[in-house]
Parts: sequence; C-alpha cells; structure tokens
Amino acid sequence: MRPFSHAHTVDDLKTLLLLTTGYNFLHGTYDTIEKAYKNFLINSGSPQLVAVGLSSDQKDCLHAAYEGGAKKYGLNWIPKLRDLPIGSCPMCGNLTLGTVEHYLPKTPFPEFSVFSWNLVPSCSSCNQKRGSKHVNGISQKLLHPIFDSVLLHKLRLVTRFNTSDAVTQFKLGYNESEFDIAEQCRISAHIKMCIDQRAFKLATKVQLSMTAARVANKDECLWRTVIQDELSIMEAANLTYGWGASCLRGLLETNHMPLNMILTPKILE
Repeated sequence: MRPFSHAHTVDDLKTLLLLTTGYNFLHGTYDTIEKAYKNFLINSGSPQLVAVGLSSDQKDCLHAAYEGGAKKYGLNWIPKLRDLPIGSCPMCGNLTLGTVEHYLPKTPFPEFSVFSWNLVPSCSSCNQKRGSKHVNGISQKLLHPIFDSVLLHKLRLVTRFNTSDAVTQFKLGYNESEFDIAEQCRISAHIKMCIDQRAFKLATKVQLSMTAARVANKDECLWRTVIQDELSIMEAANLTYGWGASCLRGLLETNHMPLNMILTPKILE
C-alpha cells in the first residue's frame, strides 16, 4: 500500500480519440466516454459512479485495446507497468508485482479500461482477491495510489504479533493513531479487501527467518539495533511500504520477552 504516479504524462484523451476513430464499434462514443472520464477524475474514481452502458462489442474493443497495449493507440505504456521497480505493490504491500490493477474494474466499467488514472501496477494475488468487487454498493472506497497519495505517504504498515499462544500469531496493522475515524475505517476496509492472507503470512515468515538469521550470533541486547539497521536499509531501498518492513516495525514495537519468543524458535529451526 503505497503512493504511485506514472513516470510520464499519459494523454488519455488523445488515446480515446485514436480508439474511437480506429475501432468501428467505438465510432460516436468519444463524447460519452470523455464525459465519464472527467467525472471519474472529479469524483476521485468513486465506485458509486454509474457505468455509461456500452454495448458488448464496444466493451470487447476496449478490453482488446487494453490487452494489446498497441503503440498506435498510445497504449504501449501499459505492459511496462508490470515490471516497474517501485519496491512493492501499491494496493497491498506485496513485494511481487507482475500485473496491472484496474482501480474501477474493467468488466463493470469498460469505459475506463485504458485510462492511466484507473491503472496501477499490482501483484496478481491481491488483484485476484479483489476481482470486480469494487463497484457501486461497496461500503468503503479502496485507497487510490494517486488520488490518496497524501494519506498513503503517511501510512505505515505494522505487523502486530501475539505471543500469548504456543505458536506466535500475527496480522497486518498500521499506524492508526495518525488517522481520523473515517480514514481508519477506510484503511481497514482496504486491508480486508486487498490483502491476500496466505501471501502475507508467507512473506512474514520469510522475513522472520531472515531476521532470526541476522541476530542469531548477536547478544540479545543488540537484537533491536540489528532490526533497526535492517529496517533502515529497506527504507533506503524504497521498500518501506512492503510487508518485510511491516514485520520489522512490529518486532521493534514488542518488548524484550515477546521479541525473544518470536525469534528464538526461528533461530532453532
């Protein structure tokens, strides 16, 4: 979960003009789609927007344009989103990217299929988890990496550890105190809809094992210093929004005994 903006300005309306003159089925739709997109921008991508009601053939044309990423329509930037070195998925925090997210899903909103403010790099696991759920009727609007950049710059994911059971439990949290109630509700809803728990738990276990290996030969009084140094390295490498950094923050928030209980079993594995 992180802010993101396209490195180069994309002329969406020029693309729309090329598409609506290049595809026979899209002839005469420019004004309707342009108005819808301007409304999308004014309303910060609200899922409460109503789709314009394109025909099946028109939907197929826009979906094909997205999938093809044709240079002649000015869409060759779309495939490049999958490989951007931005450190973590803007929608969930996973370190793996590999796909492109339609903030408003392209099935119910085909008119926004190829527009830059509706497309962000994503990991496949959270993309699949959301599916087409982010539509009219949803209780909370998802965080948008561009529209919500101020909020996301302030957001810090923190893994919360619970050592009260025989096996340490953990879940993804964040710095709640820095947000008002409405923002907290929205962030929590975003986490619930976007985070693939299996991917998050696996990434956290890997990070715990790596951290345990780093502290294994150190005095326990130095463990926090080692963890803080590792977190500083992640921050310098632009990985501060990912689940690895979240895990380290969570470890630093625990007191001495829980930290020992979390890392010692990993050292002994």
